[in-house]
Amino acid sequence: MTGLIYCPHCTTRLASRFIDGRSRLFCSKCNKPIYENPVPSTASVVINENQEILLVKRNIEPKKGDWCLPGGFIELYEKSEECCLRELKEETNLEGEIERLAGVYLSKSPIYKSVLVIGYSIKNIRGEIRPGDDSEEVRFFSFKEMPKIAFDSHQSIFENALKFREIDKRDSICKFKNLNNLGAYVITSCNHIEIVKKACKAGANIVQYRDKILIRKHLLENAIEIRNITNKYNSIFIVNDFIDIALMSQADGVHLGQDDIPVLEARKITSANFIIGVSTHSLRQAIKAEKEGADYIGIGPVFATPLKENYPPIGLNKVKEVLKAVSIPVVGIGGLNLNNLSELKDIGLRNFAMLREFQSNTEQAVNKINSLFT
Repeated sequence: MTGLIYCPHCTTRLASRFIDGRSRLFCSKCNKPIYENPVPSTASVVINENQEILLVKRNIEPKKGDWCLPGGFIELYEKSEECCLRELKEETNLEGEIERLAGVYLSKSPIYKSVLVIGYSIKNIRGEIRPGDDSEEVRFFSFKEMPKIAFDSHQSIFENALKFREIDKRDSICKFKNLNNLGAYVITSCNHIEIVKKACKAGANIVQYRDKILIRKHLLENAIEIRNITNKYNSIFIVNDFIDIALMSQADGVHLGQDDIPVLEARKITSANFIIGVSTHSLRQAIKAEKEGADYIGIGPVFATPLKENYPPIGLNKVKEVLKAVSIPVVGIGGLNLNNLSELKDIGLRNFAMLREFQSNTEQAVNKINSLFT
């Protein structure tokens, strides 16, 4: 198929005529130009946890025997996102979810003249990989060892997806460039909004909204108000326990307990730069949280506290072990007050979470903790 020969409306043989600055097909009977549009298709960028790209070896022309991204032509009345996931399943047997648009490019075709390729990056990949329609082989390749991609449009989409990943990574690093040295980790209680206002005004770098009693509707209302306050002061906003509240209020992250949903499940419904913190009470839990992808951990209770009666204090030595064992930021919690901060600082702790001190003496507590690192 090299293009139209006859008018699709009246079947008159088409001629060429110079219209709108270019040569176009023209029907003398209909007395109008016949426009030819690019054929729409999709391409999927799938990058696994080992930073490898998924490619398929084509078993049809054009470029038979060459490698390209999984993809294919959009059916009538089919959304491009639906086509992308359908073609991924048909060619590789893998399923996933659309992460983001990775680019739209025109590609020359010996069959269809011009193909409009819509690329998407895919997340949460699952299934057993095997070749299917139009694919002879399916493999993950490291970026350094991958073969040449057959189509320039696919190459551009792949490069775009990598750029977006780097942007996400830079945004995350920028947001948390001082995460290892945040100082006052303010956890709210009782008068949540007032505590946040005072804490942020005093220079708190991070605030966690924690309420175990309020109904969800009011939790969300408070979270949205806190989001507005923390945005004003460029403070990090974390929601305790409730990932749905965190997402709906556009918080920076969520803090999960040992009985909450696992980090791996939380990652499936969050963006790349969404922060996930995990409460840990032992060296084993701390190592496990880092391995599963937590951005930071809370460790404690360091000292005895009435708020954690079911957890015996772990003591300074255990905190030191955790600090040596993990590379992600560590926040000390449990029994911390303005009088025992120096001994915690001496063992290398840089992030201090407290409830009672921040409730009764918000500005003073924030100022004193942050002054330890100025």
